[in-house]
Amino acid sequence: MAFALQMLRALIEAHPDRAASLQRHVEALEATIQGEPQLCLHRVRTLFEAVHETIAPQLGIDLSDVIEFPTRNSRIIKAMDFSVPNHPDAEKINAAIAKLLGSINGTAAALAELSNIPNLRHGGSLDWGTLERQHAIMLGGLCDTLASFLFDVAWSRALATVAVPEQIRYEDFGPFNTSLDDQYETVEIAGSTFLPSRILHALDPIQYEAARTDWEAEEAVLSRDEGAAA
Repeated sequence: MAFALQMLRALIEAHPDRAASLQRHVEALEATIQGEPQLCLHRVRTLFEAVHETIAPQLGIDLSDVIEFPTRNSRIIKAMDFSVPNHPDAEKINAAIAKLLGSINGTAAALAELSNIPNLRHGGSLDWGTLERQHAIMLGGLCDTLASFLFDVAWSRALATVAVPEQIRYEDFGPFNTSLDDQYETVEIAGSTFLPSRILHALDPIQYEAARTDWEAEEAVLSRDEGAAA
């Protein structure tokens, strides 16, 4: 039975104005999964790169200063609005879904790592093993789910609805910063020392906020339990 990227094909039907270019990528990936699974990693990464290059201009994101695949992917996700319209907790929903979609960044990093292993994307000996159909189906299904979701969110909402996260002041959350610094080691680069909390706040503010929210919830439970015990 031929493999079909069902969610991406449904996306094509929902957005016929963009169907031609996307369909070319979808058909190429489906054919690869079916007949050339050893080339699937290349096709999946190509489709994810098409997601980046297509969505970034719509979100007003400049990717010209980054070449690393995971970093580009992370920048796209941070700029997107995943909230539910007309819900009183829209901001919380957006933050929670963005946290959930942190797995996409992990996927991007894993794809980049696999891409650099000889004989999985390029190079290697003719005698070495490579990806087989079960791997290709897994990668194709993953791409079908994640790429279609990102495209659908971006294409279904006007640029004006893109959320711009409010600046989170590092100095406002001293106890949380201390807990991070106690949990992780400091980083030394060229003679300079950096705190883990400061690094997370500067480089990944969405994850910083998600971690802070979890920490505050845990602290509230501990405080309540201590109060009950007293």
